[in-house]
Amino acid sequence: MATNRTAKSIATRQRFVDEALRLFKEQGYERTSMAQIAAAAGSSRANLYLYFNSKSQIIRARMAEIEAEVAELYAVLDGMPGHTPEAMREWLGTAREMWLRYATEFEAVNQAMAIDPDVLEEWLGLIRRVSSAHASLHLDGAAEDERVAREVHMTTLMMSLERNFYFLYIRGHKEREELILTSLARQWAQLFAD
Repeated sequence: MATNRTAKSIATRQRFVDEALRLFKEQGYERTSMAQIAAAAGSSRANLYLYFNSKSQIIRARMAEIEAEVAELYAVLDGMPGHTPEAMREWLGTAREMWLRYATEFEAVNQAMAIDPDVLEEWLGLIRRVSSAHASLHLDGAAEDERVAREVHMTTLMMSLERNFYFLYIRGHKEREELILTSLARQWAQLFAD
């Protein structure tokens, strides 16, 4: 009996997240209310509030669900045999696939970050965790300033990738896609040339 209750609870929670993301895509994060999310999920606000206290909490829950995949995208870099611009361009193709798969989530996160400091902090935290793990792996035993410099370099590359992919794949501004990807590949290759 408890297993059925747990499965039902998980399904209800996921329905709230899925419907919230659909509404954020259709009408925007700011214009979507908790009442609308509850109604779209076929539930009450009281039930929604048993799972989530705010839209921010819904977005952060989805971010937590996909964080491992985002981190793995960057961890792949550390295991690559070479980091030539050509190899990095291929890796960017994998990153593109992830951005297209999570386009709704990335758009919702982008909208939420503009008005919700908790979402912004969570996104920056993800970037910090990934760049810190990368720097620690590559500079184990190095001086603190070297490790911090590499971490900051990785952070700036991640933020550049995010902004460029947002405009390319979320907003649809692909006029110079190949040139942008070539430039990004060279920048990422430079991280490993240092």
